[in-house]
Amino acid sequence: MKNFNLNIPLIFVCIFMLSSCKIETEPIHYGKDFCEFCKMTIMDKKFGTELVTSKGKVHKFDDTGCMVKFMKSSNIGESDCKHIVFSTLNIPNNFISFKKAFFVKSVSLRSPMLGNIAAFGSELEAQTFIKTDSTSESVIWTELNGLF
Repeated sequence: MKNFNLNIPLIFVCIFMLSSCKIETEPIHYGKDFCEFCKMTIMDKKFGTELVTSKGKVHKFDDTGCMVKFMKSSNIGESDCKHIVFSTLNIPNNFISFKKAFFVKSVSLRSPMLGNIAAFGSELEAQTFIKTDSTSESVIWTELNGLF
């Protein structure tokens, strides 16, 4: 019976350690967190981005351009990341994977570091924005690297 009582704390420690190994995104604390690339305070919920490396390191950005530049300068590719997420323009602070996002570039977006890229959760939302903004154009993920 004494061995059973000693195993209970050990079981809780094992459960805690297994649950802490999960590699996930973190919320961006707007007005408090800093952009990993430009070091400015992340303020605008419509343009926040985040990448989480395969090792679990979380990097937060205030603009798509900052994230792309950081990935280039750090030699981080898609295969080095567990998550790459973007806040959507229509539902700020709603993160969506780069694999599911539809991107639009427009000077009228006026993102924090003037990357002027917004993510949308659907092609219909992106196309609706493009129809209302003559300076906008659709951009795919693989083209972002060449823009910055």
